Amino acid sequence: MDNKNKGNSLEELLDESQIVKFKQGIQNYLIDTSTKVVTYAPIMATMEYCNGLDGDQIIQSRLSAALVDSLVARIYGKTLDFMRKKLDANPEEKSIKNYLIDTGTMIGVYTPVYAGILYSAGAEHSQVAGALTMGAAIAAVTARPFAKYILGPLRKKLSYKK
Repeated sequence: MDNKNKGNSLEELLDESQIVKFKQGIQNYLIDTSTKVVTYAPIMATMEYCNGLDGDQIIQSRLSAALVDSLVARIYGKTLDFMRKKLDANPEEKSIKNYLIDTGTMIGVYTPVYAGILYSAGAEHSQVAGALTMGAAIAAVTARPFAKYILGPLRKKLSYKK
């Protein structure tokens, strides 16, 4: 570092647009992550119970899912944004295209992650297979409403910027 910048604060070294972009990235991360965790925890816990996981396994699974979602929920949000842009989709429109984008993105991002969560919680192969099948069915029913009626409005209300 040269003497010209010596002693300057981080904010002085970064231009204002970089700071704004960094803060927006943190906000977007928090929006995507908290929305996914809060919305899906009770749904998935119920499904896991129906697939024979005991209380300890469900608690371990939900805690693991919250930890994993701290990384993966933002990946899901960015992938959803990318797929909508790539396929020229208007998320506000009611269409089979939007349903397929929202559902496919949810299943594509979360199925392998969810399998790992269940195995780490001590689930058996048959329990994992049943839970993944049921999880895909749940995504088929909930991914579009989640993206359109929960995540989308929260992003808009909280000034999400792509």
